[in-house]
Amino acid sequence: MKKLLSFLLALTLSFSLATFALADNEGGAAQFDPRLTITEKRDTIVVNVCETKENAEILAEKQPTLTVACGYARAVVTDPNGMQIEAALKDGKISFVVATVGNYTIKRVSASASKPAAGSGKTDEPSHDDAAPAETYPDVKKSDWHYEAVQFVTEEKLMTGTGKGFEPDAATTRAMLWTILARMDGTEVSAGNGAWYAAAQQWAEKTGVSDGTNPDGKITREQLATMLYRYAKERGMVKADAQANLSTFADGAAVSPYAAEAMRWAVAVGIVNGMDGKLVPQGEATRAQMAAMLMRYAKLAG
Repeated sequence: MKKLLSFLLALTLSFSLATFALADNEGGAAQFDPRLTITEKRDTIVVNVCETKENAEILAEKQPTLTVACGYARAVVTDPNGMQIEAALKDGKISFVVATVGNYTIKRVSASASKPAAGSGKTDEPSHDDAAPAETYPDVKKSDWHYEAVQFVTEEKLMTGTGKGFEPDAATTRAMLWTILARMDGTEVSAGNGAWYAAAQQWAEKTGVSDGTNPDGKITREQLATMLYRYAKERGMVKADAQANLSTFADGAAVSPYAAEAMRWAVAVGIVNGMDGKLVPQGEATRAQMAAMLMRYAKLAG
C-alpha cells in the first residue's frame, strides 16, 4: 500500500504541480507540456526537465519559467550545474527560469537558517546563505581529501549541490567558473532574458578573465588556473616573484604556452599542488578540484 501511495504521489506531482510558461509572439502567455519527473523527499523537491526533442527545441529558442507547487514558506533553487538561481516564491508556489534540461533542486529553508543576529541590522532574506553543509552531501565524507574544500565553497555560497549530492568527480564548465568568480567580485549574475550565464560571461570578458567563448566547454586544470591568475592580477594580487619552476613536475613541459605563467604562479602560491608528481594541465577539472582551488585562492586573497 505504501509503494502504491508513493507511485500515485509521484504521478500527481509530475502532472499537476508544475507548469511551464513562455511568452508567445504577441507577448501573451503560452503553455506547453514538457516532460518532467518530480520527486520529493523531506525538505527537497527535485524537478527533472527531461532531455526530449520538444524540451530541447523550446529551450534553444527561449527560457521559459517553471512554476512548481511546493508549499514552502522559504526556499532556494539550484540548477543542473549546482548553481543557485533566482526564484520567486508566492502562495505556496515557486517560479524560476529554466535554461537547460536536467535536475533543478528546490530546498526548503527554515526561518532560523537565515535569522539575523541581534543588533546586526541585517534582514533575513533567503539567499545563498542557505546552502547545505558538506556533511549533508551523501557523496562527501570527512575522510575525503576534498572535504574541507567542499565545506568551504558551500559555506561561502560559491558552489552548491546538484540534486544528486555534490558530485565531486563531475566535470565543470567555463561558464560555471565565470559565474563563481563574478559572484566573488560582487556582480549580479541572475539570469535575465539571455542564457543563465550571460551576465557572468559579460563580466569575464570585461575584466579580461576570459574571452567568453565556449561557455559549455569542460574546463581544464590549466584553464582554471589561468582564469584565477587573471582575476588575481586584475585585483593586484600577483607578485612578480611568485613564479615556480614547472620542470619539477613530470609533465611540466606539457603546460600550454598561454597558461605557463599562470601555472607557475598557481604552483608558487599553493593553489595548484599537482597529482602524483604531475600537473595534468589538460585534464578536466572536477568539481572537487575546482572547490579546492577556489578555497586556496580565497584564503590567499584574505
